[in-house]
Amino acid sequence: MIQILIDIVFLIWLSLLTFYVFKTRILYFKKIKARKNVKVKRYIVFEMVPSTFSQSDLENAIRSAVKDLGGKVWLEISNPRVILVYQNYGIISATRAGYKIVIASLPLVKNINGKEVLLIPRRTTGSLKKAKRLIGIR
Repeated sequence: MIQILIDIVFLIWLSLLTFYVFKTRILYFKKIKARKNVKVKRYIVFEMVPSTFSQSDLENAIRSAVKDLGGKVWLEISNPRVILVYQNYGIISATRAGYKIVIASLPLVKNINGKEVLLIPRRTTGSLKKAKRLIGIR
């Protein structure tokens, strides 16, 4: 008997709450459209001290540093690629979700091909054109 009474009170309470929510329109039902074929990248401009290296050597060193810091999961999420090397500067392409771990792992690159190197992140931009402009390429 008591259980039936509790169930009825609970049902009335839920129906009143439902009526209140629909009356005041607290919940907004909005259809979210999935944008496909949208490549959202971040471009990290960095400086190499003291000398320059090839793109493939830099990319291998950066990818191993990201893997050491965040593991294979964050390496796949961030997907760092060296886009350009110009004098002592370079540009890394990374995803929007994982660009911070790439920035955090740049100081972990201590040597490349037996030569000591220091990679200093300078600026993060949203377009490759602006990144090229920052390092002096027009």
